[in-house]
Amino acid sequence: MNDYQNMFSLEGKTALVAGGAGGLGLQITAALMQNGADAAVCDLNPSAASELEDTAREAGRSYIGIKTDILDAQDVDAMVAAVIAKFGKIDVLINAAGMNILKKAEEYDESSWDRVMDLNVKGTHLVTKAVGKHMIERRYGHIISISSVRSILGMPQDYLAYCASKGAINMYTKQLACEWAKYGITCNAVAPTFTRTAINAFQLDDPVFFGKLVERIPLGRICTPKDVCAAMVYLASDAAAFVTGQILGVDGGITVIQ
Repeated sequence: MNDYQNMFSLEGKTALVAGGAGGLGLQITAALMQNGADAAVCDLNPSAASELEDTAREAGRSYIGIKTDILDAQDVDAMVAAVIAKFGKIDVLINAAGMNILKKAEEYDESSWDRVMDLNVKGTHLVTKAVGKHMIERRYGHIISISSVRSILGMPQDYLAYCASKGAINMYTKQLACEWAKYGITCNAVAPTFTRTAINAFQLDDPVFFGKLVERIPLGRICTPKDVCAAMVYLASDAAAFVTGQILGVDGGITVIQ
């Protein structure tokens, strides 16, 4: 009989969370450490995640925050080198940096489009490429990006660049899975429905918007950070060693009822 204990443990692993100083990234980093991983966060403002130092201490893990512009390839390369110098390896990469700018499609200016696409897609690629080279050398790694149900479901307005960027993340994930499987690297994405963060709190605080949203979700509630973190821990663990190229919907069933 196989031993199925501790299947989801991250003991002995090192995780890098890009965009881990705020929103979901901070919660994901805490979850990874609480389940056994040492962790690094790269962010323009890593000091915003100073509470993770306490989380690491309580969990008996090591933690480092590194100021990084993920749109600067040289900055990204230096950050990855610093993480490897600190921990000796990177086993797990979480791409958690993201943004949205709410504008109607006919008013979506070039600057706004570029900002959303650059952070959500280009930044993901620059970090993934730099970490991927290290993982290819080791022939091991788990890469997980945050997608969204908006990668496959539209909104009445204001989500043009965001939806396009998350659709790109889906195909980026699938193509990476095809190219890097031979190196022992798995590539997946987690696609939640609305989850309360600083980006969308004003929408979720609107009772009309919130009510219409929850009515469309079979499980009758929005996603929570814990829901996303549970999926991340699973995909980061060796329990998911045979799972790659997948977009895991953490959406309460909204994508199956539309």
